[in-house]
Amino acid sequence: MPGVLRVPPLEELDVQEVTVSSSVLKAAAHHYGSQCDRPNKEFMLCRWEEKDPRKCLREGRQVNQCAIDFFRSIRTHCAEPFTAYWTCIDYSNQQELRRCRKQQAAFDSCVLDKLGWVRPDLGDLSKVTKVKTDRPLPENAYHSRPRPEPNSPTEGELKPSPFGSRLFFWSW
Repeated sequence: MPGVLRVPPLEELDVQEVTVSSSVLKAAAHHYGSQCDRPNKEFMLCRWEEKDPRKCLREGRQVNQCAIDFFRSIRTHCAEPFTAYWTCIDYSNQQELRRCRKQQAAFDSCVLDKLGWVRPDLGDLSKVTKVKTDRPLPENAYHSRPRPEPNSPTEGELKPSPFGSRLFFWSW
């Protein structure tokens, strides 16, 4: 029925949260971006096409689950170098990565040796990519409005204003 707002139940919205600080996210960003690239892009494509966050709850759960699995694997295999890396970022002024290159190299080598993940090169994650999806296209993917009706013809004769144009009010 059009016009009725369907609010999802709380059970559908309840997910385990990724409770990490900004320093942890910044330290893991490159590897997280490469490991969870597909679910993140699928979610953003759904949000852009649907323009309704309620229709993308399944994709949002996939993003959340990917992040949880990512941080669990980091904690299981490379907890010590990762902790050293994110605490260095946390304690450095303005969370600058350039002050923690030694800890970053130790973390990257641990991730490469134990998980087989290669740190992506600078700019690899920001390249434009096509996302292959199984979701059908929405009926109106661009949410365009119907074309407006053309202006009706004016009735009567149009005469110029007796006091001149508004554009020339300040003509000194």
